[in-house]
Amino acid sequence: MEERMILKQLENKKRLEEFKYFFNENGQLRHTETNQPFVFNQYNNAMNLNHQWYTAFGTVLAEYVYELLEKEYRLKRLYIPVNATMDEPRSFCFVSEGALDNPSKLIVLLQDRGVSRAGTWSQQLIVHDCLDTGTQMPYIKQALRENYEVMVLNPNDNFMAIKTNDSMDPEWAQTGFTLKVEKKLEIPKRGLESVEQHTFYVWDHFISKCAPMSVAFIAHGYGGLAVVNLLTEYSDVMSKVYAVAFINSNHDVDHQNVNLTERNWIAKNCRTWSLSAKPLDKPVASMKMDCVQVSAGTENHDLAPASCFHSIFKFLKKASNAQKTKRLTRSPIVTRSSSKNN
Repeated sequence: MEERMILKQLENKKRLEEFKYFFNENGQLRHTETNQPFVFNQYNNAMNLNHQWYTAFGTVLAEYVYELLEKEYRLKRLYIPVNATMDEPRSFCFVSEGALDNPSKLIVLLQDRGVSRAGTWSQQLIVHDCLDTGTQMPYIKQALRENYEVMVLNPNDNFMAIKTNDSMDPEWAQTGFTLKVEKKLEIPKRGLESVEQHTFYVWDHFISKCAPMSVAFIAHGYGGLAVVNLLTEYSDVMSKVYAVAFINSNHDVDHQNVNLTERNWIAKNCRTWSLSAKPLDKPVASMKMDCVQVSAGTENHDLAPASCFHSIFKFLKKASNAQKTKRLTRSPIVTRSSSKNN
């Protein structure tokens, strides 16, 4: 059947150009033949087929972003679990050159849960707006410019899909089509089965080895919940992390059983940018005032990271400077007489 052939073609497409799309000089997705914006309905009256086309396209889009991270910003893939066998499913995150060498400043980027992979805030924005709003690349570029090392997590890459026997899709059978749909078995990636597990694993094996007060998190949506879970599970988080920027975070200190010490730490070291009609950085009232909450300058969840980009880096810089000042005031002053005694 023609539908079956289309699905096979989708499976074999490996690059963006094969879907007849490209990114122009403004980072906007355009059709190679018409130069028009992205269109979801590739096939008339075939919702299931359009969905499968979009799923395949999303996979290729993620690979395109991966290539940009590697070629434009020279980030490297860090494969996990670290002791995986040759035939075991693996995931990966991205790190800058010195991210694993006890960096003095490290930014960890953690997106919302869903289809977004490493380097992406919102697949929808990449498709319908541009790369700057939909990806983490502006954050990575700015972090490297300010001499941070960078770690880009991949918390939604939890399973590997393996094809099993074909079966008739009942939805299509009712329409008279004879399209067969390949079932897929999802094999979990060991120790990385959820956003939280992925975050725990990367902390345990890599971030925890960083110098004290050298780590900052930027967490969007469910990523904020994962950071708070990390705080409650690992006692060294408070000694390693000096700042967390929550972007419309899903965390809730009451539901996550955060104790008083951890709540005090959140109040001192974190800031939340919440969805609001108010201008950027204006105070926002909330039922869960666990830390300073300000407006993200937008009421759109997907757009929030792009909207508060500059504000977040100002916050991190201020937090970093405060940490340096604190270290200096705690350091003993060596006097002339004491140096003689030595």
